[in-house]
Amino acid sequence: MTVDAIRDIEARDAARAKATIAGDLETLADCFADTLRYTHSSASVDTKASYLENLRSGLYVYQGFTNLKRECEVHGDTALVYGDVQIDVTVKGTVKKIMSRYLAVWMRQGGVWRMAAWQSTPIPA
Repeated sequence: MTVDAIRDIEARDAARAKATIAGDLETLADCFADTLRYTHSSASVDTKASYLENLRSGLYVYQGFTNLKRECEVHGDTALVYGDVQIDVTVKGTVKKIMSRYLAVWMRQGGVWRMAAWQSTPIPA
């Protein structure tokens, strides 16, 4: 069960990253729990609605995600994913390469894993 859950979460996260880069808001909406709390490495916080709107408006334009390290713990219908990631993103027209350490919380809702929270912290150079 845990191995299957981890495989499913990793697949959903890959779909989330691909959809974010492609601007596929429909897929992203399905990847996120309605109660999403997305805390950026800048400490700004988005809800599901505000994050999707900020992507739609072009405030955030993602070019890539490179997972450097990832560990997953599954606790029933909740999973904690810890990792390091390089994020290539343009924010308000400024190109950024962000090295970040994160915690993502995934919840299984109706048999489907959805991201409920993201919290990231910049990794100093």
